[in-house]
Amino acid sequence: MKKVLIIDDSALMRRVISDIINQDERLTVGGTANNGEQALEQLIHGAKFDVLLIDIKMPKMDGVRLLREMNRGRIRVPSIIVSSIASESGSETIEALELGALDFVKKPISSIGENFAEFRVELLKRVYLAAGLDVTKAVPTEAPKPEPRPAAGGPVRTPVVRKHHAARKGTKLVVIASSTGGPKALQSVVPYFPANFPYPVVIIQHMPAGFTNSLAQRLNEMSPIHVKEASDGEELKPGNVYIAMGGKQCELVSKPGGAYCFSENDKPPRGGLRPCADIFFESLVETSFEEIVCAVLTGMGSDGSQGISLIQETHEVKCVAQNKETCVVYGMPRAAVEAGLADDVVPLEDVTGMLVRRAGV
Repeated sequence: MKKVLIIDDSALMRRVISDIINQDERLTVGGTANNGEQALEQLIHGAKFDVLLIDIKMPKMDGVRLLREMNRGRIRVPSIIVSSIASESGSETIEALELGALDFVKKPISSIGENFAEFRVELLKRVYLAAGLDVTKAVPTEAPKPEPRPAAGGPVRTPVVRKHHAARKGTKLVVIASSTGGPKALQSVVPYFPANFPYPVVIIQHMPAGFTNSLAQRLNEMSPIHVKEASDGEELKPGNVYIAMGGKQCELVSKPGGAYCFSENDKPPRGGLRPCADIFFESLVETSFEEIVCAVLTGMGSDGSQGISLIQETHEVKCVAQNKETCVVYGMPRAAVEAGLADDVVPLEDVTGMLVRRAGV
C-alpha cells in the first residue's frame, strides 16, 4: 500500500482527507502534521511516504516554505497541494507548482454533496498519479480517448477532405492545451515567445476558478510577450497570450467586422473539464483563420484530440505534441500522437521554437 502524509492545520480537513485515503484499498494514511514544520521534522528523521498532501496556509511553516525547505534538503517526495480558492492562495499555489508540486486540488466547500464528491475524485486521481498507480483503477479517466488511427514508423497525418471556408490570408492562431504538470511546463514555453510575435496565443489549462489569473500574472512577469487571463467579451488581438479562465468554458465568437472575442461561459463540464480544450477547438470550426497552430502538453486524459481532428476538416492545422520523456503525465500528447494528429513530437524545451517555426515566423 502507498503511504500518504497529510499536512493541514485544520483537524476537520485532516479527518476528511484521511477518510478518503483510508477507504481506498491501495492507499493508507502514513501520518499527519499540523503544519510544514511538523512534516519537515518527520521527513528529516527518515519517515518514508509515497505522497505528500500539503495545505498552503498554515502557521509556523506554510506549504510553500515546506517545499522550499524540501528542495534545500534534497528531500524528494511527490507532493500535491490541497488549496482553497482565496486570491492570496492562488499566487502561492502557482509558486508551489514552480517549486515542484505535481498538481493541486481545490478544497471542497463542505464535506457532503456534489462538491465533495468531485473533490474526492480529483484527489484520488492525483494521489494515484503521484504514487505511480494506474489512475483508471481509482476513478474514471477525464475523457474517452479518440479512436486511434494506425500509424507505422511514427505519427502519420491522415489526409482529410477540407470543407470550404473563407480564410483570411495572413490570419493565424496558436492554441496550447495542457493539464497535469501544465502550470510548470508553461514556464518553459510562454516566456520564449518573442515580444513581437505577430499572432494571438490562447492557452487552455485545466484549472478551477480562482487560479488562472495568478498563473497569467506569473507568466507575464517572466515573458517578453504580454500574458493575461481572458475575460468574457474581450477582443482577441495579435501579440497577446490569453489563458482561458478557470472554472469556465472558453470559446471564440465572431463580432461584426470580422473580429473575434472570448465567451467565458457556464456551459457544463465535458469529461469533468471546465475549461475543456475540445470545446474551445470546436468554437474555431466556423472561424476564418488561415491556419491554426496548436500544441498539446502534459496532462491526463485525451482532451484536445477530438477538437483538433474536427478543425482539420475546415482549416489548415499544424500540431506539436510534447514528448513522453518530458511530460509529467503522457496522456493528452499520447492521445494526439496515437490519433495521427501530431506533425511534430518534441521535448518541452523545443515546443515554443517549433510553434514559432510552424507559424512561419
